[in-house]
Amino acid sequence: MPSNEVHFQKPSYTSVDLGTFGGHYSFAFAINNNGQMVGQDTKNETSNKSFFPPTYAAVWDNSFWVSKTTLLSDQESHAYGINNLSTVVGYSQEDINGNQKMLATAWQDGKTRYLPSLSDAQDESIASAINDHGVIVGENFSSTSFDDGHATLWNDTGVIDLGTLGGNFSEAFAINNAGLVAGCSSTDKPDHAVHPVIWKEGKIIDLSPSHFGIANSVNDNDLVVGFTGDEQHISHATLWINQKEIILQGTAGYSSYASAINNQNQIVGAETSNDGHRHALLWNTPNSAPVDLNQYLDQSQLEAGWQLTSASGINDKGWIIGSASNSKTYETHAFVLSSAGVTELIGAAPEQATHVLAAPTPAAHEASMDIWAGIY
Repeated sequence: MPSNEVHFQKPSYTSVDLGTFGGHYSFAFAINNNGQMVGQDTKNETSNKSFFPPTYAAVWDNSFWVSKTTLLSDQESHAYGINNLSTVVGYSQEDINGNQKMLATAWQDGKTRYLPSLSDAQDESIASAINDHGVIVGENFSSTSFDDGHATLWNDTGVIDLGTLGGNFSEAFAINNAGLVAGCSSTDKPDHAVHPVIWKEGKIIDLSPSHFGIANSVNDNDLVVGFTGDEQHISHATLWINQKEIILQGTAGYSSYASAINNQNQIVGAETSNDGHRHALLWNTPNSAPVDLNQYLDQSQLEAGWQLTSASGINDKGWIIGSASNSKTYETHAFVLSSAGVTELIGAAPEQATHVLAAPTPAAHEASMDIWAGIY
């Protein structure tokens, strides 16, 4: 039986800047238990730092003591999830009959697979997460609006619309190994507010019927984290245990959210202080005050202007990934906090990194159902 008891072991971390592929920005979104991290990276394609350049799906790999940075595509793309079998999911922006389309994508072993759409009307898609059984969740939406998107699940039987709470929109962000899916959905109420939800055994469950919010992550103990909003529309990091809502403590900041939870029931996220600054946070128990992860930056990193602004993922070893911003250079870099030390992984220079190009773009609405050939 899954355990809902939250455990705590005091961590000690080393902070590592994952760098970029030559640009000014990189972001890390997920990490597996092998130490492989995924997100998006930038190349040296513009000298104007105020212009947000194209981003590319990226893997930072520290598994089996191999340290390298890999770009998964030469097109605009994002990587949002990775499982313990090293399959990466996200989306690629591809030219389909002269139109740029976002296509849910799975990458493994240098191969690219495009996932099928729900329908011709919902012809764009994003894959957000994948479990260790190869089941993928995300969203399908139309080219004209994100507002009509529906949470989507891809498995070995095909593509499934997970439905909504009665509104027009839903999105799935996470799935555990038992198939429990976490995300959000709009309701059929007049305000069409988005509520945090789970999909369990084919049913959608509203985790917070009275408040707006999002469920961002679910672990194998069926614990769910995200955020809920109060009457003043301020968000608060939230944990759900057996659908019971627990508001996590802050550090006297203005608002907060929880991004991810591991199977040790450690939670990461971020808080915005009253002066507008964001801080990456770690909760070791639901009843304890969070730890500001900036305490693990060394003096040279602080003097260089770095601040850990958000934590987006944590694996079962306690490694934490997220984003750090520099107040002097205005850059944003992916970071990892490792309890084991990965000081050799500093973000490979472009000439040292592996660059894996995407496979040829499929024709419109002809994404192969043989996506599992590249996963199993």
